[in-house]
Amino acid sequence: MEVHIHREVYNLLKEAEMLVIASPIYYHGISGQLKCVIDRFYSAAYPRGPKNLKKVAMILSSGDANMYEGALFSFKGDFLDYLGLENMGVFTAHGSENKSEKKREELRAFGASLR
Repeated sequence: MEVHIHREVYNLLKEAEMLVIASPIYYHGISGQLKCVIDRFYSAAYPRGPKNLKKVAMILSSGDANMYEGALFSFKGDFLDYLGLENMGVFTAHGSENKSEKKREELRAFGASLR
């Protein structure tokens, strides 16, 4: 079943025009689960990314505003530089912002802007 799921995801990836990557921040970086996805993504993207894929955006949540360095390094290196995707922006929320209606409204507006 796992092979079937991977094949299904790879087929969807071939059609995708944009990736929206979301992760909580753990120790200044993306979650281990997302890191595994990115590692697997390299096999699907080698020697070049999917032909339709042109854009990428990232959504991050943390407990502190100064915790995004590792995630932004990965975003830039893996998606902007390596794959040459267009940067559609990074949305962040930290601490009590994660539960605020104001931040939810900002996230909705960010999502709506992704075209």
